[in-house]
Amino acid sequence: MGQMICKHACLLVLIFSLTWLISGCVPEEQSEAYKLYSAKCSSCHRLLPPENYTLEKFKEYIEKYGKEMTLEEKTELLNGLRKYKEE
Repeated sequence: MGQMICKHACLLVLIFSLTWLISGCVPEEQSEAYKLYSAKCSSCHRLLPPENYTLEKFKEYIEKYGKEMTLEEKTELLNGLRKYKEE
């Protein structure tokens, strides 16, 4: 039952993400970081709205929960969040 809910949640996130990317709501330079954010972070929980958290808090979360992420992925994700917050 839990796996079924997870699969449905992942499918909804994928559909939302693709719709968002196709509609142009994600600037080109941030789209790769968003794809990474969506792929890595939504596998365990809902995506956190970047505007509700500081970069320091995201960095803390990435270090704590991103054990399977490479250093390059962590850097790309933080850079994307930084660019998003600068807008």
